[in-house]
Amino acid sequence: MKEIEWIAVSNNDDAFDGQFYYGVSTTLIFCRPSCHSKMPLRKHVSIFYTLRSAKDASYRPCKRCRPEDLIYTHPSTKLVNQTLSIIESQLTSPLTLKDMAEQLFVSSTYLQKVFMKETKVSPSRYLTNVRMSKAKHLLQHTDLLVINIAQSVGYQNAAHFSTAFQRYTGNSPTQYRTKVQ
Repeated sequence: MKEIEWIAVSNNDDAFDGQFYYGVSTTLIFCRPSCHSKMPLRKHVSIFYTLRSAKDASYRPCKRCRPEDLIYTHPSTKLVNQTLSIIESQLTSPLTLKDMAEQLFVSSTYLQKVFMKETKVSPSRYLTNVRMSKAKHLLQHTDLLVINIAQSVGYQNAAHFSTAFQRYTGNSPTQYRTKVQ
């Protein structure tokens, strides 16, 4: 094994994913260089340049990093993408952090932590940003009543929507509509 390969494995360097795989002789499992599994001892590591060569040597793919998947998506990225899909598909419904977490079979705390780490904003703040962007667009480009706009962006109560919109933009929905037209 070359020193650069060992350094890549030691640092979980995803830049080397697809260039080689490493197998651990004590477990007979092979991984991507970016795998965050327990660090093996160097003497137990073998390098394979193809999936076939790792399998031919009787190694099985890691269930954590899934080296056989052509496009690997980190579990936290997958969770964020699923959350974004829920927000997009259920924008008109009352949606809470708890609702999203239950749909994804994770705790609210875990979802909040992962989403914040990946996007630098909470799921609730992201949801509000999407709703307010859509509301602003509807106020600018349609003659819909405020109550209809509120409902189309997930608020069941026009007063609650107006308060949230004012807090977000500094204007009531009616003032915003007047300013942009």
